[in-house]
Amino acid sequence: MIGDTGKFKVHDVVYNKNGFAVARGYWDGNTSQLRLACRWHEDGGLGYPQTFGKPQWMQLPEHPDLSVDIIGALNALPTKVVITLT
Repeated sequence: MIGDTGKFKVHDVVYNKNGFAVARGYWDGNTSQLRLACRWHEDGGLGYPQTFGKPQWMQLPEHPDLSVDIIGALNALPTKVVITLT
């Protein structure tokens, strides 16, 4: 499941490969700022994270020491997600 949940409304999916997705969207009804979130998913399953049997997105923190790079997300190869904490 890579669609909307109660807390996260997907604007667009920027990465989706091998059961892992990263999306830009709006968190908790705040449509003034796009946020990044990620989740693992499987066909016909709930994936992770999930709460009480409902799929969820994990919001990536907004912090000056956090860098998230989506490299080649629109190309088949090479595609990778790099998350760096300093």
